[in-house]
Amino acid sequence: MTRPDPYAQKLRDDPHRGAFRLFLLIHVAFWVLLPYLTRGVAPFDSTEALAWGLTWEWGTNKHPPLSGWLAEGFVRLLGDPDLTVYLLGQLCVAAALVYVRRLALGYVEPEAAFFSAVFLEGTIYYNFSAVEYNVNVLSLALVPAIVYYFWRAAQTGRTGFWLAAGLLGGLALLAKYTNVFLLPALGLWLAATPQGRNLLRSPGPWLAALTAFLIFLPHLAWLAHYDFLPLRYSQGKAAVAAPLSLAGLSLEPVRLFLAQAGNAAASVGLWAWLYAKTPRTDRGRRRRPEAFLLCAGILPLGLLLATIGLLGFHGGTKWAYAFLGYIPLLLFFCLPASPPPALRRKALILTYAVLAAFGAGVAIKNLGATTASINIDGRALAETLKAAWSDTDDRPLRYVGGTLRLVSYLSTYLPERPRPVWNMDPTAAVWEDEKNIRAAGVLALALSENEYRAFQDRWPGLSAPRRLNWPFRAPLSRKEAMLTVFYGSLPPPERGADQHPTSLEGALSLSPREEK
Repeated sequence: MTRPDPYAQKLRDDPHRGAFRLFLLIHVAFWVLLPYLTRGVAPFDSTEALAWGLTWEWGTNKHPPLSGWLAEGFVRLLGDPDLTVYLLGQLCVAAALVYVRRLALGYVEPEAAFFSAVFLEGTIYYNFSAVEYNVNVLSLALVPAIVYYFWRAAQTGRTGFWLAAGLLGGLALLAKYTNVFLLPALGLWLAATPQGRNLLRSPGPWLAALTAFLIFLPHLAWLAHYDFLPLRYSQGKAAVAAPLSLAGLSLEPVRLFLAQAGNAAASVGLWAWLYAKTPRTDRGRRRRPEAFLLCAGILPLGLLLATIGLLGFHGGTKWAYAFLGYIPLLLFFCLPASPPPALRRKALILTYAVLAAFGAGVAIKNLGATTASINIDGRALAETLKAAWSDTDDRPLRYVGGTLRLVSYLSTYLPERPRPVWNMDPTAAVWEDEKNIRAAGVLALALSENEYRAFQDRWPGLSAPRRLNWPFRAPLSRKEAMLTVFYGSLPPPERGADQHPTSLEGALSLSPREEK
């Protein structure tokens, strides 16, 4: 006879399930529709993910492959690339909130578990920052899912939970390398607590570790085959700016910690307001952080900061993207409170007000501040630049190369979905055969004439540059700005290297301005 599971019963009996589901629905609808209706082009990280997905490689020039695979799968299902990335990002946030609440129900009362999840609306990684679907946003879903199934496995010993934790651990490593800091944090809990050491004498944790390794193994083989290409990007990003230091002591961990505190400030503020308003008679005794919550909720960030300090390099603020999800839960656990129903309603209204305030800021920026990365009509620009190819070649456009942002726009919005050749650099797309690129031809795009000349040095036969001036402005702005694109083509061999440079004269109805 199967023993009853008190936690599963608590999950089923949670009186806040309906309010939580409504919150998720409102959050997802709000943060999908807002950018969809106010932006002319999807964020660069999102279009880049769609371009990565075209190759179905086990890696990219920057990151592991999972974000691109999911983006490509969703766009094939939905058809609209903008809707794809906005919806995918918010589904990741919704999944994160679900797993945070589920873990919270194992530690605090249902109302505290509810607010442990919804108060994350005040952390920027869970609101406007998640509009830009990328490896960070995907990690928001994977990290709390790993923690939840690991915790359930530790509580029940069930093989299925260990397998789920291992599977998700492998997928998290296929999303972003910094997610690895969660794994030693969980390993430390296993090694440092009596419950964990008992579990190490069972096959469960080892099965989870093996599963994660097998999921990640093809990417390891890919890295070895392509000379660890994405790690060069990580090293280059760490070297972009000098690390903050004082008297030879690295202050990067302090800077990054303060940045994370600022990013989560509204979440902490929501909790502080609710706790301060809760009558003293409805507050519990203070508690020390529970070992598992400490290891899963704080230690990954601590390990990341310690690594940055020890290695002495400049750390990216978003490296800790997925490690802030348990701040409200830890506060509710250490400082228990059971606010009365009227106060809970006010706290929920205040949370919706925070959502609306962040959304209003995004809308004002998108509609009123003229910015190329927001207000360019990505589809129209892509179609106009495609016409440059069609003027000289009647075959489908198979490759587009050059400036990352422009390349990702064409790979995202054109029906042909041309494959990217990042920066016209074969070493950044080493899985492509240069002979195939030369045989099919490639449309080259640059944001400066000097950049285009560098492409010509790299690719003999590339046509002389021509210039497209593309005006744009925000819908509520009178200020017009100009995007200048230098373009040309590497024609297929039978067309000849001395063919007339690519022209947009056949597409003047689409192109705002074009100059020689």
